[in-house]
Amino acid sequence: MLFPSAIFIFVFAPITIGGYWLIRDDRWRRAWLTLASYFFYAFWNWHFVWLLWVSSMVDYVAGLGMAANDEHPAKRRMWFLTSICVSLSLIGFFKYYMLLAGTVDGLSWRLGGFNLFPQWQIILPIGISFFTFNSMSYAIDVYRREIKPTRDIVEYSTFIALFPHLIAGPIVRYRQIYQTLRNLPKRLTPEFLNIGVFFFALGLIKKVLVADRLAYYINPMFADYTRLAPVEAWLAMLGYSLQLYFDFAGYSLMAIGLAKLLGIDFPQNFNSPYKAVSISDFWRRWHMSLSSWLRDYLYIPLGGRDNRLVALTLTMFLGGLWHGANWTYAAWGLYHGLLLQIHHNIKGVRWIPRNPVWARIGTFIMVTIGWVFFRPPNFAVSMAFFSKMFDLPGLFRPVTIQPALVIGIIVAGAWAMLAPNGWELIYARKAEPRRGWAIALGFLAAVCILLLSETGPFLYFQF
Repeated sequence: MLFPSAIFIFVFAPITIGGYWLIRDDRWRRAWLTLASYFFYAFWNWHFVWLLWVSSMVDYVAGLGMAANDEHPAKRRMWFLTSICVSLSLIGFFKYYMLLAGTVDGLSWRLGGFNLFPQWQIILPIGISFFTFNSMSYAIDVYRREIKPTRDIVEYSTFIALFPHLIAGPIVRYRQIYQTLRNLPKRLTPEFLNIGVFFFALGLIKKVLVADRLAYYINPMFADYTRLAPVEAWLAMLGYSLQLYFDFAGYSLMAIGLAKLLGIDFPQNFNSPYKAVSISDFWRRWHMSLSSWLRDYLYIPLGGRDNRLVALTLTMFLGGLWHGANWTYAAWGLYHGLLLQIHHNIKGVRWIPRNPVWARIGTFIMVTIGWVFFRPPNFAVSMAFFSKMFDLPGLFRPVTIQPALVIGIIVAGAWAMLAPNGWELIYARKAEPRRGWAIALGFLAAVCILLLSETGPFLYFQF
């Protein structure tokens, strides 16, 4: 079930949110949210509901086991490792088995061998990367004694399965929302309603009117990339760079808005990343819930600044691989790790642009080049796309430029690089509701609803 779909907007969301506010007892309200969220997940494929349930139950029991053995470090560690191993095993099997099998068997055949792994075609459960990271953060925080484990199984199930963040984030940590889950708001206040609807409508506009419109023009270009001239290849990558941002930022805003309509605050996930003036600044702004997760649970434990090269390389490699079971994603992560390391080593050099406009443009170009590893299905296509983008003789070839795509890139780029984001408007600038803006937002949201039949799944669903 997609957020930008008629069944979600007109059936699931009103029934789930309305029923939540009509129920008075907090325990029953949590149970209602859990059941609704399981139904939301089962709507995609009910065969994998067990996976969500097993992941939740293992970490819930492991949390209690760690608490019960507070004075026995070995047993406490055993419970912790059990939780982590189950989470990693689930994501490892469903997401990375075919990558490992294909890589090892490919090497085996080149050496004159045979297949070492069974040739299974495994379906990737939607959202597995997100709900396993949610549950792993809970286990790690309990083990570190940063939080106390919950004894309410319904409360924990609600945290893991909560439908706004279940499929594609933001990655929410238990410590960020457990107090709200234990003491749910009693009524839908004007603040919850206004901010929730605003974020959801703004996210819907970003997805349907920007990301999907760009996709309409660039998808055929990627499908027929061998015919592209350098200018066309660059337009395709610029379009994809903006499509990916508006697609995922749109989903995140919709998720945050839905949570707000339930009286729950989710963390900000995007802070205008294409306004970044350096690659480090970009990673402070892009997919912030994942960036902070990698920092707290990988980068710092690996040594952080004291072991920067190793910690940064491994963190970005694994962060890239988290995005997909393809070595191109790992290459994308290593590319960004290299940029981060270079930035750290030369950030004091005077030739780095001091003008924020040039710094912003330079950062955007570097990020866009990195997406060449992200969009194509394999290294061969990525390398072919690179050759198209930097084919100097090809600059003199005739090109077919679609004016609508150029206009779309200009408008989307101006929005991404110049306009304040929704979070900034609400929480930094304290913008007050205005009738004119409400009418404009409502009109654009209505246009989106008319275009729902043409919308596609969110890009981050595949991760």
